[in-house]
Amino acid sequence: MKPKTITRIITQGDSLTDRGTANRSLILRYLSDLHNKSPKGRFTNGYVWSDHISARFISDFLISHFKRQGLKSTEISDAILNGDAKIENPIHQSYTLDNDLYIKYKGHEFVRTYDEGGLTAHDYSWALSYNPARFFSRLILSTLESKREKLLAYDREQNISPAHKDQTLIIEWSGANDLITVNARPSHEEVDRAIKARIKNAETLIKNGYRHFVLFNLPDLSLSPRYQALGGFELDNAHECSVYFNDQLAKASHELAEMYPHCSITVFDTAKHFKEIYDNPEKYHFEKKKRDVPYTTSPYFKIREDNTSPTDGSIFWDDIHPSADIHALLAEFFYEKFARKYHFSAPDIDIFNNQEIDISTEKLQNAFIKKYSSLLNNKALNLQPDIHFEEATLEDIFRKGLREECLTRQVITELQWIDKQGRLNLNIPALKIAMEHAMIAEGEKEVAFFN
Repeated sequence: MKPKTITRIITQGDSLTDRGTANRSLILRYLSDLHNKSPKGRFTNGYVWSDHISARFISDFLISHFKRQGLKSTEISDAILNGDAKIENPIHQSYTLDNDLYIKYKGHEFVRTYDEGGLTAHDYSWALSYNPARFFSRLILSTLESKREKLLAYDREQNISPAHKDQTLIIEWSGANDLITVNARPSHEEVDRAIKARIKNAETLIKNGYRHFVLFNLPDLSLSPRYQALGGFELDNAHECSVYFNDQLAKASHELAEMYPHCSITVFDTAKHFKEIYDNPEKYHFEKKKRDVPYTTSPYFKIREDNTSPTDGSIFWDDIHPSADIHALLAEFFYEKFARKYHFSAPDIDIFNNQEIDISTEKLQNAFIKKYSSLLNNKALNLQPDIHFEEATLEDIFRKGLREECLTRQVITELQWIDKQGRLNLNIPALKIAMEHAMIAEGEKEVAFFN
């Protein structure tokens, strides 16, 4: 099967992905001291990983553009090295990283960003805390849900089409603030809340037509200067909760992928990559002696007149956030993995890729069982079974679900098998055949297929 075409990216996250949104908030800017520590208004000494990966993909688009004009790779590289205006001008005019809410390529939206420093996955608004600072943080910090609401509101305003969503990659990275900002220390309880919120976020977006997701796990928090300095129980607890967080995210993401087999849901293992860099700093041009030293409080810290602030070998920008060099490496690791998994294409090229999705009957039945049982087991909904869901064939499911408003119909609608009008919503042969047989059995003359 050919890699799925991706023409747009949406990011959701906290300070690790924030491209300047918190810096525009007077309160957050003051509390984080970004104006004194960050030359680019990010929570690092330069650009964050999402800046780097966006620029990397756009570079690929530009190279493809120049090649379509007849230039060879060597000619393009020579022209860039020589400062050829015919090459450099289109590059500089094609995009900018100055807007924190989006990145456009040749005037077309390529990246939309819903990221903000301090964002929590779980909503702690008005949750009481004995610590006044933490209670205040819970009141003012953004949440994954609030960013999702803005995302979906924009979709409605702009009439974003199903085809558009089908070619969009959602990249979400949150949960760290749930453990270390709005709570006294990391705990399993807060991990569980964060994972639940992240999975709910992805599932809500799936129900709204999105199909492709990358969920970042967390680097080991105990490796940060903050916990290295604390040591003892606090360090051990941060490590154990980080491991627990990533294990739970992997399990929950796997279950979500089984429930929605027409979607691609992948966990990007930032913990593995960060540990590799931390354990082998010289290999990646970092200095071991600076590994546990925050750059912003070190003697080396300086913002130059040209508005740059190179760390010269530091892994961490402050006591918890990585340096811009680490962000660049994470972007490179991301590119190596996902440039093979997906085909990233420029948003200025219209591509309609109604690709058939080959999913087995067994996987579809398993997805139905998981979703049906999850709704049935939700005591708050007080639902009653309307079909022998563990033994039902796909044809049985459609015969029941298309006949009336019932739990079965709710399930196959939430699974995106059909739309609200009862039309087949996914280009999956096994569903087409089952729906056709069910409708013929019910005496229907016309079969509503995916179009």
